[in-house]
Amino acid sequence: MCWKPAMQTDWPPYWRALTPRVVLGFALLTAGLMLGCGLYLYQALKHELSWRDHHEQLGKITLFRQTLAGLSNADVLRDHPDALTHFMVGHDGLALRVRSATGQLLLDSPTAVPVVSWSGLAQETLPLAGVDRHGHPWRGLAATATLANGEAVQLEVWRDAYDQHTLLEEYRTHLLWAGVLAVLLAAALGAWLVRRSLQPLAALTAAATAIHQHTLSQRLDSQAVPRELAGLVDAFNDVLGRLDTAFAQLNAYATDLAHEMRTPLGILLGQTQVALSRERSASAYRQVLADNAEELEQLARMVNDLLFLAKAEHGDKPLHSETLALHAEVAEVCEFFAMLAEDKQITLVSSGMLTLTVDRAALRRLLNNLLSNAIRYSAPGSQVHVTLDARLPGLIVDNLPADPLPAELNQLFDRFYSRGGHGEGHGLGLPIARAIARLHGGELHAERCGARLCLVARLAARPTGDA
Repeated sequence: MCWKPAMQTDWPPYWRALTPRVVLGFALLTAGLMLGCGLYLYQALKHELSWRDHHEQLGKITLFRQTLAGLSNADVLRDHPDALTHFMVGHDGLALRVRSATGQLLLDSPTAVPVVSWSGLAQETLPLAGVDRHGHPWRGLAATATLANGEAVQLEVWRDAYDQHTLLEEYRTHLLWAGVLAVLLAAALGAWLVRRSLQPLAALTAAATAIHQHTLSQRLDSQAVPRELAGLVDAFNDVLGRLDTAFAQLNAYATDLAHEMRTPLGILLGQTQVALSRERSASAYRQVLADNAEELEQLARMVNDLLFLAKAEHGDKPLHSETLALHAEVAEVCEFFAMLAEDKQITLVSSGMLTLTVDRAALRRLLNNLLSNAIRYSAPGSQVHVTLDARLPGLIVDNLPADPLPAELNQLFDRFYSRGGHGEGHGLGLPIARAIARLHGGELHAERCGARLCLVARLAARPTGDA
């Protein structure tokens, strides 16, 4: 099963790498910023130039109004145009036109000012726009002025916008080239930064690649990477730790399994070879086959127990839970083991009452393994106690061991662990019992209770009743 990140997977092969995508992101971001800044600066400059022209034209209109108010009539203006035109000296690009109330030209600049259709005197300051015969754009303002005799005339102050238009075009071109250079620079800088930033990841990749089955104990140094990668390194080290543990367990399991199967297989092979070494009677062959069947049954039980243990430890063993009175189940199991206990001069004692929601078959197997283990390793004439405890909730099986206990009690739950030559077990009973307890969300552990050994099985199911 392969983990797939929650991201688009239909990228072309080249774009699946981080570097081109980050570089593209840098370039697009820079292009967007430059476009926004360029539009703002262009519009700001355009607005500023228009604002200055507008205020210059308004100033001229005010000046012309004051001058016209001192002229007696339109004939004076027609005969002496310099009364207004001298104000235009030194103002290249400005042009003046004056019309009478009927639209007749009273004064017109020699510059080729655009001609606009006459629509009467302007009641307020109106903007004008047009193109001269050379194709140059002009912008102007129209306003009404009054002569000394009260006659109304219309002023048209024009500004040649060709220079501003050219300036704006050049400015727009400079902004475009600046944007292109900025995008290229951002892409190059982004590529350099990405490669520089990914160097620790490349070093991690090399270090992780160097780890193999014989160096699983090696760990990556989370202090030598950026803080953003420390979590990944810690998670990888945690996976390595679990893998190292699992690999060690697998090796130990394979070694133990080979050791445990070597004896019965050797017996089977030896008995078969002896039986085939010469002619024997039918009864002798039947005896050999019976002995072989006994060894094969033990092998079959071992294989079945190993299969159950593997499924239980990996959570592949489904539970069929039901509400059970555990004291009744304990009584039945104790009754089943009564004859075996009596043969070994051991007394079985059960106490307590408890109701739990558990898997009946799994619970029976747990009880069988705990009681058979206790009976097998108890001192003759002692008692084996089975106590139901609602506080766990679960049960406790304690006995008086006939042999010394290991210094580390957790060894009792190792596969194929054996405490002497008692009985015919193969060292899988307690590991299976612990796996069953864990399947129920609980735990099985061993404690020293004075001279006695207590196996405490906690089942996580909450008791539905107790007494």
